[in-house]
Amino acid sequence: MTKFPELGFYTLPGHVDDPARILQEPVTGERLGLGSVWISERFGTKDVGVLSGIALARTEQLGVAAGLLGQLGLRHPLVTASYASTMMEVSGGRFALGIGRGVDPIADATGTPRVTFDYLDDYIAVLRRLWRGEAVTHSSPIGTLTKATLGLTLDPLPPIIMAAMGDRTCRWAGAHCDGVVFNSLWSAEAVDHCTAIVRAGAEEAGRDPASVRVWTILVTACEVPEETMLRTIVRRMNTYMYFPWFIDALCHVNSWDPAHAATVAKRLREIDAGTQAGGTMGDEHTSRDLDALREMYATYPEEWIHQGNAVGDREHCARQVRARLDAGADGVLLHGSAPADLAPLLDAWPAHRPDGLDGRSPNPGL
Repeated sequence: MTKFPELGFYTLPGHVDDPARILQEPVTGERLGLGSVWISERFGTKDVGVLSGIALARTEQLGVAAGLLGQLGLRHPLVTASYASTMMEVSGGRFALGIGRGVDPIADATGTPRVTFDYLDDYIAVLRRLWRGEAVTHSSPIGTLTKATLGLTLDPLPPIIMAAMGDRTCRWAGAHCDGVVFNSLWSAEAVDHCTAIVRAGAEEAGRDPASVRVWTILVTACEVPEETMLRTIVRRMNTYMYFPWFIDALCHVNSWDPAHAATVAKRLREIDAGTQAGGTMGDEHTSRDLDALREMYATYPEEWIHQGNAVGDREHCARQVRARLDAGADGVLLHGSAPADLAPLLDAWPAHRPDGLDGRSPNPGL
């Protein structure tokens, strides 16, 4: 069993030019005791199928999660079902399938449907029918299947983890999914609020609320040089400034002042004038010098930096992790830093770790 099943990490966070780091980062994460590795998808260098297969092959106990498939419209459900069933079988049950509602501009740019709750209902239902060995006939915006089958029956089914931000999505995810992951910058208070809604959604659906595994992302820069902190924390925050719907949700759930968000977004656009920033990838395809990042760091309200992230020494960062578990999360997904940079935090974690976490499955959806 893994040492800290309650802690996961993102490999290759953000935009990367060298995806070959996937060959080492999961190995390092497993050696340090982290419980699961999560792989996000970016066009060009981060194909989730390729990367998750490598992460699985390079490790022996680490849970592996597609974290996440955000643009479901780009994949026929038979393809997604096949990917997950293959990973589940090869891993001996270490795999979880993370999904999300995606980004409407990417759906529009690729001529694929925008993801609605009805779309998700259909998609998940078809996945589970295929995994149960059924021959599926179905027609809806998710695609058409006529007596489609995988030719196998899975037990257990691959767990499905839903990315959730707003109250409605949290409630829906609690009713329909095996796990939920909250996005970056959620304060401990926001985690408490959203976890309660997830649990309520599960209970209303007649499910055991404790059966839904709740994760929250925590962007972490622990005892790292200033440049690393700026590129880890500020660049990621800048990315979200290009998605007004995300900032609206963030201000709502964290009780932050939207006027501050408007000030930050305005200054970011001034800095980025004449660049290609602001597309579907936000800040992640934009290069900035350190002075620009320092200016943006000073522009953000201080509480945004410190309530929404783990920045500073190992004891402070460990307390930030513990605060999210105390708020009701089952696991914390460390983001932004390479596994090796998380070593100071992990050295401090045993002194802050709650009792009763040993023996959990490393599969982040179970």
